[in-house]
Amino acid sequence: MMTPDVNIRVSIFERLVPSLAFTIVAISGAVGGLMVIRFLRALRQEENAGHSTFFGGMAEIEFVVGVVLVVAAGLCAIGIIVSVIRLFTTNATASPPGILFLMTGLLSIVPALALHYVLRLMKGVLMSPAPTDGGIPAVADTVINVSYFAIGSAVLIALVLLAFSFIPFSSRPGRKASPLVCLMLVQILIAVLIGVYFWQARTSIAERDKDPTESSESSFETPDADTSAADVDSIANEGPKTYSGDVNGNSSSRVISGGVLNSKAINLPQPVYPAAARAVGATGAVMVQITVNEKGDVISANAVSGHPLLRSAAVQAARQARFAPTKLSGQPVKVTGVLTFNFSAQ
Repeated sequence: MMTPDVNIRVSIFERLVPSLAFTIVAISGAVGGLMVIRFLRALRQEENAGHSTFFGGMAEIEFVVGVVLVVAAGLCAIGIIVSVIRLFTTNATASPPGILFLMTGLLSIVPALALHYVLRLMKGVLMSPAPTDGGIPAVADTVINVSYFAIGSAVLIALVLLAFSFIPFSSRPGRKASPLVCLMLVQILIAVLIGVYFWQARTSIAERDKDPTESSESSFETPDADTSAADVDSIANEGPKTYSGDVNGNSSSRVISGGVLNSKAINLPQPVYPAAARAVGATGAVMVQITVNEKGDVISANAVSGHPLLRSAAVQAARQARFAPTKLSGQPVKVTGVLTFNFSAQ
């Protein structure tokens, strides 16, 4: 006589380990979202940071999220081992349907994917200072809203996974391969996420070491990012001054220090308001020290003051400025001075 095929209680332990792994995957998105919000607030007030600091912050967020995902992958691996053991042993409890592992695993990566979108958006608007059609004023709102979505969805998913782990339900007895297969699929997805975040951290570190505000053409000494307000005022109010030798030490050329050169430019393009600066509300004046050659072309430009996220755009505008050739005793000379660009919220 055959024994009726009745449902039996599903193992809590076999559900608990993967659920903890999936919860940590979701938490990685929440951790990254909190770090993004904190980073944006710090960036809004930061006066001594620049391009390198921005990408350094991105790398830190990506690395932390990657490490959290590694912890989740380790727990998921333990869950796979538990499923393998149960597949080859006789147990008093049933294994859950594999589709539940797959569904909860896919749900858990949503916050991490949302965070990945936010980080790519932030990098994209910084590396592409020219505004695109539509949506630029909403970049900051998008970043904040998606970050909060990552945090909120992680909390909700954690509650769902907690319920999945401890709410009792029954399933058909017998050995099941589907939980093992579905856990392995989710493990692969987590591994892909780990690779993406560590790769992005690597590219952020590489980008951090390339500060676009640095000019390789500028060979004369200029104030650095720590230039004091008094030093900047001294540069701006500096009266005409003449000395022999060009910026490369060539004594056959003469250089005039012309102070503020805005009014002397015959063509002074307005800088593009960088989308990244707009996103964090960066405004104010940027002073760029320039050297103009005998033909009136700007041959070097270096920002000496202003918000770090505004400096690159100001330098780019300064390089496109044109001046009438300057002569001293009938001889063309180089001119050094500063251009001031004002950025205001639009």
